[in-house]
Parts: sequence; C-alpha cells; structure tokens
Amino acid sequence: MAVPLLPPSVRPLDHLAADPRILHQPTARPDVAATLHALLDPADPYPVIDAARRLCQGPLEHALGDIAERRLLHEPTGRRVPLQEITSRVLTPAAHTHRLDAADADALGFALRCTFAYPGIVGTADAPLALKHILPPGYQPYASAQQIMASQADAGPDGLNTTYLVSQMKGGMSVDFGIGCPLMCAYCYRREGDTVDGYLGSWEPTGFLSADQAVQRLLAHPWFTPHITPLGLHMSTSEAFMPKLWPRTWETLRLLDELGLTNRVSCITKYTLSDEQITALESLVNVDLDVNVCYAAMPEAIEPPNRARRIDFLRRVLHSDKINTLAYYRPIAEGLNTSDEHLRHVWTVFKEAGARTVVLGGLKFADDHVHSFMSYGLPLPQGSFTAGKKLLTPATEARIMAMFDQVYADVPAHRRPAVLKRSSCGRSVARGHHIPDYNGHYDAPATNCRLRCPLAQHQVCADAVRPQQPQVRQLLHRLGRGEDRFTITSATVVIHGALSAFERTFLRQNLLYPVHTAPQAAELIAGRLR
Repeated sequence: MAVPLLPPSVRPLDHLAADPRILHQPTARPDVAATLHALLDPADPYPVIDAARRLCQGPLEHALGDIAERRLLHEPTGRRVPLQEITSRVLTPAAHTHRLDAADADALGFALRCTFAYPGIVGTADAPLALKHILPPGYQPYASAQQIMASQADAGPDGLNTTYLVSQMKGGMSVDFGIGCPLMCAYCYRREGDTVDGYLGSWEPTGFLSADQAVQRLLAHPWFTPHITPLGLHMSTSEAFMPKLWPRTWETLRLLDELGLTNRVSCITKYTLSDEQITALESLVNVDLDVNVCYAAMPEAIEPPNRARRIDFLRRVLHSDKINTLAYYRPIAEGLNTSDEHLRHVWTVFKEAGARTVVLGGLKFADDHVHSFMSYGLPLPQGSFTAGKKLLTPATEARIMAMFDQVYADVPAHRRPAVLKRSSCGRSVARGHHIPDYNGHYDAPATNCRLRCPLAQHQVCADAVRPQQPQVRQLLHRLGRGEDRFTITSATVVIHGALSAFERTFLRQNLLYPVHTAPQAAELIAGRLR
C-alpha cells in the first residue's frame, strides 16, 4: 500500500522554539509541520499539541494547553473530531474562550491541522488542498495524475470509472472493488445485461481489487483530498455489506482508519449486518462513517431484499452513538409504492425505529428498464422520466410530507426527524450542523431546502466561508486547469470556462461553497431577480 507522504526535512523542535512567533509565520510552516508530524501518532494527536505549545506563548499557549488537557480533539465516545469540524467544534470556541486575536486564531488553526496525517499525493498541514511537490524516496503512485485524470474523463455519464475503480461521482468519490450485485432489484441501472465495461452481464460481484489495492488507488488519485473528499464504498456498483464483499469493505475501512483519515465514508445498503459487524464499525476512531439504510416499502417482486431484516437492522444501527445513520426513503416510484398505505407504513417504520434524519429520493428509469420490467411481468412506474434524472413529482412529495405530519402528529416538532431532498444535505445534518452541505445546494434553497431542514443547518449553509484565491487555484491545478480564470463572489465561485459536472462537484466538495460556470452563474442571478 502507498505510504504516507511527509515533508522533506525535519528541524529540531528546540531550534524552532527559539522564535516564539514561528507558528504565525507562513514561510516557516512547512518546516514546523514537518517537525510536528514527526511526533504524530494517528491514535494520539496530543503530543503534537504539547509540542506546538513550546512554539508559542501567551493566550495561544493557554488555548493549546486547554485543548490537550480536556482532550477536545476527541468526542466523549472516543471518536476523533474530523478535520472539517475542527473549526466549529474546537477552533472557534477556543478563540472565544481565550480571546485570541486573528493572528493567534490563524496560528491555532495551523497547529490543529498538524494533528492530522496527510497520506497520498495531496495535502499538507499548511496547504491541505494542494498537490505535494516532493514525494518520499521509493514512493510510486499506482499511476500518474495525468493517467488517472484521463481515465476519469472516459468515465460513464454518472461518473463511474470502470477502468480505475475510483470514481468522482455527484455524491462523492466512489471506491469500488468490482461491479455486480446479486440482490436483483429490477430498477437497478447496473443490472444483468448492462453494457457498461467491466460489468460482464453478471449479477454476481467480481472482486477485481483487494482492499489494499483500492486504498492505494485512492491515495494516488489527484482528486482525493485527505480528510475532505466525501467517500462512498460501492456507491453505485454493488452492495458493500453483502457477505461476499463485507471482508473487503471492513478491511478498507480499517486501513483508512489506520491511516488517520477523517473523511466522511458512506455505505448505502439494502442489506443487513450482525451485531458483531456493527460493533466492528463502532471500533473505527478516525473514519467518519455513515450507514444509509434504504427502505421505501417497494414490492418485493421489484426489490427482493428482505424487508423485515432491513427494518430490524435500521432499528439496531440507530441505537449506535458512534455511527451516523440515515434512513434512505428511496427509491420512491410513482404508482408502485406511493399509495397512502405505503406512505403511512414507511413513516411508521421510521418513527418506531427512531430515525433522526431521512433522505427522500425518486427513481431513475429509462427505456431499457421498461423492457426489463415487461419481460419480468412487473407493473411499470407512472410518470414522465428524463434520462439520468430521478423522478419525484411535487404532488407526491406533498403527499409524503402530509402523511409525515399525520404519523408524527403526537411528536413535538423539535423531536421529529429532519427530512431532506439531497444525500449530502442529510449527511451534513446528521453530523450536527458543523459544516455546510458539501454539494453546495444552498445556491437554490427554494428548490433544495424546502422540506424539513433544521434552521441551524440553513444558517450554516448560508454562512459558508468564502474561499481564498490560492485554494481555488490549487484545485484547478489538480484538474489540469491551472490557468483557467475564475471569480470569487459572495454567492459562488465562477469558473470562466467549460466545466464538467464532475469537475464542478470536485470543486464544491473541496471548497464547501457553490461553484458555477459563467452561464450557470448568470442563470442563477436571473432566477433570483425574477
């Protein structure tokens, strides 16, 4: 497996401590980061904090001491506070408590970033979004950045890269071991007979990669940012918890955790896990895992995975205080699972299980699905479908929310679950409103935020931090577009040039801020003026 990359030189701590303002000096930060990282153990970041205290004085020294003494880099459960949440959960409160000025707060943020490892070809404590300039002796990434980007450019319309098996998709970066799923859901767009290269027309998954190989490819990908890029295991290629793939899934999670990565990792499932497997997931300390359990009362002739076992799994995993669990109310197919009886049943299941965050989703359906459904003698969903788009009509959405109000009528409003339209919104809400929705959906709140998104999350998304020019330039360089012009506004980052949907997603997920091409930005502004 690829080894973590370290800066090229390590200066003695005592030498650095001779300058009590060295944490404040941008030009000195590569040397400081190298020295502090030499002390880093992903399982214990506090020696780095103690060393950073020796490099400063006054309020900043007291703030670092308080963080170490109170172990504020960990939650009470023992889970590491992810890098993306450090600002809201540690930095901002410490700056307020110890009355740090802007320079001290910036230095504290740098010291906190030094408590995280940066494996792979991207990221350092002083430049988390940048490609590394120097690789350690003997390190050979799986492929060059240019080769990997070329394979991504040849990916399918949904972003699936069947050549490299690490793919930038809308929900995040998907890490896959192979393609194929035996669950045989009739609406699956990677079902038997699919012509996608690598699928081989088989329901059975073929394990093309080991966990070690998958992680190596991830660390070599120029679009993967340690601690920032949202990840999915088998995001749309198979079922990560299926017995045949569970050992690879678990080993991948364990390797990511061992590397000290705090990236959000999602597993979307129609399967179940045993209590022992749930306990294994709870043992992860660094990885920020969420489990998204799909349940929409779809007829079993269309969606065969056992309903009762899924409901039981949802109930059990929701009891964990170490796993973020979302109830995936999807796919919702007009006329197939949208009767009042269906809607009442699903909301009752979620209520009794104790669901706290629910994500709605419609159905993708194309001409080849029609032929498949008809060949199996299955009823067709209703509605007019657009290729590649999920259909959930406003009328059905309104009926779903009206039934929600009926089922939860005896529950105070503040104790009812959040209900979101987008997966990235659900994942942000489930974690406690510490970062904006990482897909930047707040650029169209009337469309994307109209269900039951908590007001606190609305405010976090509205207050998304405006990116700095070096950050945008570093990301464009990673896309091979380092010379592209861009404009940073109070509403969005405008890229003056063509931008694929997946390049735009990559930029949004790294900046936590809306990104548009110039025509898209003009359309957005025109829509707000109407």
